[in-house]
Amino acid sequence: MKEINHGEYFIDRLYYYMRVKNLTLHRVSILAGITNSTLSNIIYRKSAPKLDTIYKVCEGLGISVKDFFDFPPYNQKDR
Repeated sequence: MKEINHGEYFIDRLYYYMRVKNLTLHRVSILAGITNSTLSNIIYRKSAPKLDTIYKVCEGLGISVKDFFDFPPYNQKDR
């Protein structure tokens, strides 16, 4: 079984919503109430986002955490 890289999934999903909502990384940080360096570290240094950071990013994007992670493998049940 292939190991899941949660950090990469977060980054990919963040970029997806940035494209959909036509936002820059800087704008997301402002909307989320976090520093630009926090998001930059997650993206460029591949540091794992903390749960509160994920929540703030979702709030800034105007979506729920559930919607943010509504894609495989997160929305699939183990059988």
